[in-house]
Amino acid sequence: MATSGNEKYKVKGRIWIEINDKTFIGEGKALLLEKTAELGSLRKAAVDLNISYRKAWYSLNQMNKTAETPLITLKHGGRQGGIAEISEFGKEVLGKFKQLKKDFLVFTDTQTKSLNS
Repeated sequence: MATSGNEKYKVKGRIWIEINDKTFIGEGKALLLEKTAELGSLRKAAVDLNISYRKAWYSLNQMNKTAETPLITLKHGGRQGGIAEISEFGKEVLGKFKQLKKDFLVFTDTQTKSLNS
């Protein structure tokens, strides 16, 4: 498909993984998982991502319920707050999702070039 003038086609899309027709992980949940692992706290991750703690907890809880094993374990804390630890399975899921995202971006870039040639 040829374009006219400065007009350019761009292929875009979103990816997510489902289990039994339910969203397991997508961009937002992957970012939440990564931030929680990085900061060691779900509350800190929620603040950093500008989402409510309730939404963050619900998202991680849904991922943990849907997964074969938990991705993150949350331990209640005292004065310093709780601790969030990513499991080996969580690291694996996050790594595979990031690779899938990279592959998807290569695909969309290739398709964009094809449309504009």
